Amino acid sequence: MAMLAVLALADRFTHVEVWMQQAFYPVLFLILVAASLGVPLPEDIPLIAAGVLLQTTPEIASWPWTIAVALTGIMVGDLVLYMLGRRWGPEVLRHRYICWFLTPDRFARISRRFHRHGTWFCFLGRFLMGIRAAMCITAGATHFPYWRFLLADLAGAAVSAPLFLFLGYWFAGMIPTLLHYLADAETSAFVIVVVAATLFVLAYRRRKQRRARRIAALRAAADRDDPASSTAVSPAPRPPADPPRGIPSVEAERSQSR
Repeated sequence: MAMLAVLALADRFTHVEVWMQQAFYPVLFLILVAASLGVPLPEDIPLIAAGVLLQTTPEIASWPWTIAVALTGIMVGDLVLYMLGRRWGPEVLRHRYICWFLTPDRFARISRRFHRHGTWFCFLGRFLMGIRAAMCITAGATHFPYWRFLLADLAGAAVSAPLFLFLGYWFAGMIPTLLHYLADAETSAFVIVVVAATLFVLAYRRRKQRRARRIAALRAAADRDDPASSTAVSPAPRPPADPPRGIPSVEAERSQSR
């Protein structure tokens, strides 16, 4: 599963890099807005891809404008989610788009963290993949102060965005080689997954058959023990009830008549 996840991320990285070569700033902005809104694409991928392009094709963009566009795209998506949560409150969880990544239980947990850590949780939430969108909606739904959210979220984005841009810039020479190895490993990963799935199915069927045989044996044993346990013991005959006091029996009347 980890290999498949890496391969999926590598494929997304390749597509994002190709798109950004066509229109660097608009594509970077739109992808970061979509990623902030909860689209299943980590915002780290476009940032790393932008860093790679800044190294390999420096004429495509500049560092100051890239950082400015990245921060704008991130903050636009985060503020949209914050305002949605603030507008609808906890009722926002009923929306079909929101409920798939923010369940009531998760909303309750994140709300408790906001009450405990406040601004620090908002700042650190930017570095936790999979919790960013939920954090922004929860901040709005719990009426976390707007300016505290804006400053904390902006501070986190101001650290994370240049960090991933620099990582892409620094390791730009290694990424093509890594993608090449991942492409070669794709066939091996597919074979491993197929074999693992086959073994899982065989083990499941074998376990199911064992369970069926065990249940059949228990039922057969219960059927054998049932006749002996169900033999009814006839109750002993009751002695005749004594006649009520004051009413003479038939034999007593006969003896008196003689």
